[in-house]
Amino acid sequence: MEMLDLFGWNVGMTAWAVLALIAGAVIIGIVLQYVGDVTNGYEWSVAGLAAIIGGWLGSEAFGAASTWGYQWEGMYIFPAIIGAVVLGFVVDLVVRYATGGSLVHHPRPI
Repeated sequence: MEMLDLFGWNVGMTAWAVLALIAGAVIIGIVLQYVGDVTNGYEWSVAGLAAIIGGWLGSEAFGAASTWGYQWEGMYIFPAIIGAVVLGFVVDLVVRYATGGSLVHHPRPI
């Protein structure tokens, strides 16, 4: 198993794990886009980027807290999922309320 190396920095997981992390983050971003009232169309991408960062932090950056559960291709699955969902949701919440959106649907007159 060869770890991914980006510009001399060892990511700590293989390219397959990074692709799975990106795919999961896109799914998290798209799901968050359909929750509540959205005022613009780019919130999913900001939440997805935050989910990528949160997934990497959860799997690799928190020392012993990141090394529990099932490991696949150098990525610890459960800490990565928790980190991706938490950071993706928090960033989506901040962006949503900063742009005038809401996490609940409001009825709109026709």
